[in-house]
Amino acid sequence: SDNNAVIGYALKADVKHYFDTVDHEVLLDIISNKIKDQQVLWLIKQILKNHKTSIAGKGMPLGNLTSQFFANVYLNELDYFVKHKLKAKYYLRYVDDFVILHRDRKVLEKWKSEIGAFLKENLKLELHPEKSRIIPIRNGVTLLGFRVFYRYRLLKKSNARRIWKRLERFKQKYDAGEMERDEIVQSLEGWFAYAGFANTHNLRKRIAIKFDMLFRASRGNDDSLS
Repeated sequence: SDNNAVIGYALKADVKHYFDTVDHEVLLDIISNKIKDQQVLWLIKQILKNHKTSIAGKGMPLGNLTSQFFANVYLNELDYFVKHKLKAKYYLRYVDDFVILHRDRKVLEKWKSEIGAFLKENLKLELHPEKSRIIPIRNGVTLLGFRVFYRYRLLKKSNARRIWKRLERFKQKYDAGEMERDEIVQSLEGWFAYAGFANTHNLRKRIAIKFDMLFRASRGNDDSLS
């Protein structure tokens, strides 16, 4: 029952400047192994060609829907390598962040080196030196705004601070007539759904109370945030 008794390590890693360094030629080679339609391939080439990048032949626009798709296609090669070549049993990736768990630190050190070599040789990418490290699982692993422990999850403190500031901004915009209450409720309920994956019951309760204090008396509203 003691979280500190958990034995094992996590390789928490990040691909350095991922969206800026995706190689167009490598991406097209990967896609052409699956897609044979020349018109589709031509269209993909045009999408990549029309995006102005700081380095010729590299990079993808952030936030673009095709970029999100291409980003996953590109690193699917890494997924295959980790799962089928290294045979890592506990592996999780979200875009350019990934985590591998293992009981033996030395195994993770070896895998980290092999992953770095694979990325460089096959995908023309590299691991971020400061953001790629091996840590004891008992210390928790930070991922997607959460600090994940063996038996529970916490919201990162910076995320909690941001939601309070966002609530203040919503109030200012609402008072200025720049935002409707329904928009605020929708945004906060979306955040509540996200934060609900961690142990945040008390935090969400405090935010709901604060919301009622700020908005219930405004413009004749008397319903609470659900």
